[in-house]
Amino acid sequence: MKLTIAILILTLFTWINGLSQENKFELGFGVFPNLAFAIQTNDGSIANEILVGYQGMEIAKPSISSNIFVEYRINKNSILGLGMGYQNNGSRTKKTDLVFGIDPITGNPISDPSFPTHARFVYTHHNIEIPLYYKYMFGDQFFVLIGTSSVINISNTQTSIQYFTDDSKEKNTEEDSSTEFRRYNFSGNIGFGLDYLNTDKLSLFVFPYLQYGFLGVSKSASLNRNFLSIGISTGIRF
Repeated sequence: MKLTIAILILTLFTWINGLSQENKFELGFGVFPNLAFAIQTNDGSIANEILVGYQGMEIAKPSISSNIFVEYRINKNSILGLGMGYQNNGSRTKKTDLVFGIDPITGNPISDPSFPTHARFVYTHHNIEIPLYYKYMFGDQFFVLIGTSSVINISNTQTSIQYFTDDSKEKNTEEDSSTEFRRYNFSGNIGFGLDYLNTDKLSLFVFPYLQYGFLGVSKSASLNRNFLSIGISTGIRF
């Protein structure tokens, strides 16, 4: 599977590089640092109190994605784009207190430097993303972008993080087998930004960007999660 994906990326990059030699095509590279949220959904078979409990436990996870792309200029204002890259999303739990015992005399938690005092879990989905989008230019710099992405899930991990009194941390990452993850998904994407530097050879761009997964990450979980990523996309075209 990984070899197939590597071949697809290499083939697409070669094709994009060839297209970029034509006047109406531009090749580019972008990075998307973002906050990834898991929007919980309930199919009705689980009590709503449980859903609310999970919503109170989970928070956004700092993530970063990147891709290469080619853009075709239809006319002065309209541009079509196609790319391929790596997408990272997921969620994490809040840092919670760990109590291993209560002192019967003081009523306070028992303190031992060898025990962690807090812990959290981080859930990460590693995907291949193929974005297709339309971009409309307002003049030479400002633009609005709207599109969709095909998302291919390649792996999923969960990381436990334990925090100790001496400010040290202990991490343990393993494959997440908690559910049957959906292999193929798709998202809606929207952004608004500007080309803040234009020369004869290259352009630099930046824009706020949002991606929302239309299908839950699990195939069958009663309590499912749709991914939402909000951040700033930036990169270069040449």
